This record gives sequence, C-alpha cells and structure tokens, in this order.
Amino acid sequence: MARSLVIINPSASRLKDGQDRTALGEDLRAVLTRRDGVPPDVIETSTQEQTRPAVEAALGAGATAVIGVGGDGTLREIAAALAGTGVPMGVVPAGTGNLLGGILGIPGSVSPAVAALETARTRTIDLGAVTLRLVREPETGTDSAELREEQATFAIGCGAGFDARVVATTPGGLKQRIGRAAYFAQAIRLAARIDAVPHRLTVDGETLEVDASIPLVTNMGQLIPGAVGPRLAIEPDDGLLDLIVVGARGPIAGLRGLADQLLRTSFGGGSGSDSLRLRCRAVSIEAIRPEPLQVDGDHVGWGSLEARVMPGALEVLVPR
Repeated sequence: MARSLVIINPSASRLKDGQDRTALGEDLRAVLTRRDGVPPDVIETSTQEQTRPAVEAALGAGATAVIGVGGDGTLREIAAALAGTGVPMGVVPAGTGNLLGGILGIPGSVSPAVAALETARTRTIDLGAVTLRLVREPETGTDSAELREEQATFAIGCGAGFDARVVATTPGGLKQRIGRAAYFAQAIRLAARIDAVPHRLTVDGETLEVDASIPLVTNMGQLIPGAVGPRLAIEPDDGLLDLIVVGARGPIAGLRGLADQLLRTSFGGGSGSDSLRLRCRAVSIEAIRPEPLQVDGDHVGWGSLEARVMPGALEVLVPR
C-alpha cells in the first residue's frame, strides 16, 4: 500500500538530541497514520547524496507525500526530486532560517507543524532552476579560472554579493544560539563595508549594466517571514521570478535601498539604476569580479549564475 515518506535530517539545528528525534518520529507516525490510514516510512538522512535517492525510491514505490524535517537545504533537495511529479512535499521546520515554512504560513515550531499535516491542503508553487558557474574563491579580488558548472533547484531564491556574503560568513555557533537573528547580526557587522560592484544582468534577453551590492533572484520572500515583506509581494505561484537589485556604497545608502525595495509600489529600473525591481522568466547575474553566491540561504561558492522559473513545479502541504 502506498504511504508517505518522512525524511528527518539529524544535523538540523533543532534535532541534535536523539531522544527528541525519536519522539518526533513517533508523533509523525501517529499523525500521518490517522491521515493516510497507513503508517509512513521514516528515515534519517543528512546529505544530498542520501536524500535525493531516498525520495526517488519512494516515488518509485508510489509514495503519496514526502515530509521534510530539517532546514531549507533539506527541503530544497526534496523539492528538486519532487519537481513535476505532482507528489506533495510536507514541511516541518527544524533548521536555522526556516524561510520556506514561514513564507508559506507553516507553524515555526516543530510540534504545531507536525499537527498541521493531518488536515493540510495542497498548494501549487513555482520553483527555480539555477546554473552556477563556479570559480576558486578569489584572494585578491581578481578574476579566477572557472572550475566547474553545477545545476541546482531553489524554492526561495538565489543571489550574489552582500546577501551571499552574510550567509557565507555567519558563524555556525551564533546560528545555533540565536537562530535566524544571527544573519541580521552578521549583516549589521558587514554593513560598514558594503560596496557596489559593476554587474551585467540579462533579464529575459535584455542586457542591463548596473552597480550592485545585492542582486537577488526570488521566487518567494519576506524580510521577516510571516511578518514583514515588500509592498510589491513576491508571489510563489505567478509563473515568474522577481529580480531585486540594490546598489549601495556604505550603510546609509544600503538602508535607503532597502527602504525603497520595501516601500516601492511599482516595478522598474534599468541600466544605471541604484534600486531595481523586475519580474522575469529568466535572468543571469555576472559581476566584473567573482562574487559569493547563495541558493536558498546556503553559500554555494563564488562565481556567476543563471536562473529560470519552473512554473507550477511543486505541490506543498500547507495548513488549512
């Protein structure tokens, strides 16, 4: 009989204790058995090499859903395996950022998120596909030879520059202690050195030349998930990606750019713009020098990227 698969990442920041994971597994079995009429399969995986094959095997066995218990990185790998299959993904946030769950209205605590699965409905959202052209991390800011090209899938977004630098340099211990607030604390530390780097952006075939501190491609997003977002909402189901670009030299200019992105009520911007917001199906980001890159809040290296939307690619279980 087809059943759900539960994937628990034991490395997630909220799941370090083995007894807590055992109790969580029992709670999930009880909730999903009541919902599906059959107990789920529950496994633990902590690496991409383990997660994706587990999902693919479950799909081959006719899985009715795959529940991810971990952070946004774990959920990204599950989403990539489920893209286009019609099999829904459930979310139990147990990492540091937990942006995906917060944006989709899923409870931020583990127990309420588990309970919500019993009566959850499905929501169709877009995903993004990104090609990463990676180079060696530069020591002097000069160009480096390309090392490799990698493909990835994102649910939330990807980008380069200051945003990715914050992700790359936030201490793990600080994330363990204060969670998502660690990224804000690190952003404040780095703000004094924020700078704008010349970039070439290609947006649905149109080339733009801008000086950018933060070039960000988003599928969904809020400044504080569930609480503070831009007036121009970033919709996860509109069949488009949103491009947000802020060019700032110094923290005051950075705050002005952030305020513009939060408060603006129209799309627009072009070559030479200090603040730009566009919607597109495909976009490439290339800086005059290698910049750090992030995908769904994970630092993935240095280089450039090219992203495109995957409309309606994923079904997600969300609270009624």
